[in-house]
Amino acid sequence: MNRAITAIPLLLLVLAWTQVLILNTASAAPSDGVRCPNGYDTRYEAALKTMRCERSTSSQRPTVCDPAASEHVVYRAVKGRDFCVRPADATMASGAATDGDSRRLSVVCSADSADGLRWQIDIDATGERDRCRATQVEWIYPSQQ
Repeated sequence: MNRAITAIPLLLLVLAWTQVLILNTASAAPSDGVRCPNGYDTRYEAALKTMRCERSTSSQRPTVCDPAASEHVVYRAVKGRDFCVRPADATMASGAATDGDSRRLSVVCSADSADGLRWQIDIDATGERDRCRATQVEWIYPSQQ
């Protein structure tokens, strides 16, 4: 019986110590010595007591004539929004047709939609040539270093 009485305080001490360890490791903050690897930005949400590491990577792809519109195959890079025309209309001056002209068809992104990114057209991204741009955000959890 004496052993059982002495084991109870020891058991309570072990349980209390385990709880302290769990509570101290449950949240991560820069003040705890937790850091993101090089190349990642630190994002700390105080309400959730959560720290994550974020890295944004921007990708660019060329704009192309819409493959679904087989007759509009001539790409015209102009100041402003690029467009595609039929071969018969290819000789018209760049400024001759306005944005609403039926002879003009907007360019599209040559991106694969299966990649899960949202591609947007950047007008005149490289000189007079439009480009498609998408940003991929990668999240990782930090480590104590």
